Amino acid sequence: MTRILIVDDHPIVRDALASLLAEKPDLQVVGVASSVRETLAMLEHCSADLLLADLSLEDGNAIELVRAVKRLRLKTRVLIMTAFRDEFSASEAMSAGVGGYILKEQPTSDLLAAIDTVARGATYVSPVIASRLRPDAPSETASGLNRLSRREREIFRLVVAGRGSKEIASKLFISIKTVDTHRTNINRKLGVRTTASLIRFAAAHGIEIAPRAAASLEEDPDVTPLLPPSTPPAVRTS
Repeated sequence: MTRILIVDDHPIVRDALASLLAEKPDLQVVGVASSVRETLAMLEHCSADLLLADLSLEDGNAIELVRAVKRLRLKTRVLIMTAFRDEFSASEAMSAGVGGYILKEQPTSDLLAAIDTVARGATYVSPVIASRLRPDAPSETASGLNRLSRREREIFRLVVAGRGSKEIASKLFISIKTVDTHRTNINRKLGVRTTASLIRFAAAHGIEIAPRAAASLEEDPDVTPLLPPSTPPAVRTS
């Protein structure tokens, strides 16, 4: 019997998954949660073999859960189920030591197979993602994404999710000034100057962006350029 804790910040998704898995005699849903904080609190008194977690959560992402489970030395494994198909998200999850990475577009049979694989101690990776993580596949190195620190990657993901500096600061419990400093460094490393150009960068590299972030492509950036122009305007002399 595999005991599963479902983690998703959408009630309809949580309920649907719980109903689906409850029908399987070898699976037991021991609880549902909507955030990283709630999940960690539940793990203190709820014995789960596997966390079936969405990548993006109310107060962070499932990668934080992977790291927390390791830090707490729990035997619980994490299977991420997400709509993010890009190499950036997948490689970040795999580097953290996730047990599995499955896409929401895959059929139920794949989900059940992934749960079985991860519960047995093996690693499951969506075929689409596996093809993008091949050694001969295009790497994120050339784009500069590999130069981002873990915190910068976290903020980068929140920006492409459409979050502004104030919202990011509140979510990560850091100051707005600290967020803007990280955003300046992100822009410098990726060679962009504004929020809109950062969103274009993400889209150009196959990174899924939220609708609210895509809207910034048609509007003025929500922050002023974080980097000065690389070349000052020419001065005419008579």
